[in-house]
Amino acid sequence: MKNIIKTAVIAALAVLATACNKPEKQALAGTWQWYCTSGGIAGVNYTPESEGFEAELVFKGNQFTFYKDGKKVTSGTYHIDYDVDEVMYTNKSDNDEAFYSWFNLNIPETQCKKIAEATNGKVAPPMKSFAVISYDDRYGVQVLSMSENFYDGFSYTFIKR
Repeated sequence: MKNIIKTAVIAALAVLATACNKPEKQALAGTWQWYCTSGGIAGVNYTPESEGFEAELVFKGNQFTFYKDGKKVTSGTYHIDYDVDEVMYTNKSDNDEAFYSWFNLNIPETQCKKIAEATNGKVAPPMKSFAVISYDDRYGVQVLSMSENFYDGFSYTFIKR
């Protein structure tokens, strides 16, 4: 009987531990292709076609790597900051599956500067950005948008490959 109770307690703790994990790191993992940069005071819109280069962000664990035209530009550790209301983290559809979530994505300043330099400022995520992962039903893709919530309103959009 003690073994059954012990097994049940361990199983319950395992379920609770996984239930407490935030979905963002798992959803963020993978390769994200730069789609566009838009906004700012002038209302600009930069795309791979208009700028003549492609870019990717790859997230694995707590590490990220940024590539321009397939060549590594920089890599480092990123951090997700959960300083918004827990209730607002994950929005669920009728079948209780998350279809978008938001969080603060923090990338060290030195890596942000390297990305900006390599892309002539066209892809320059801020050190702390308000990030949203969503799903676009029209195209059947996941979308990562990172916004500057304290500068002039640029948004950097990536599509998951």
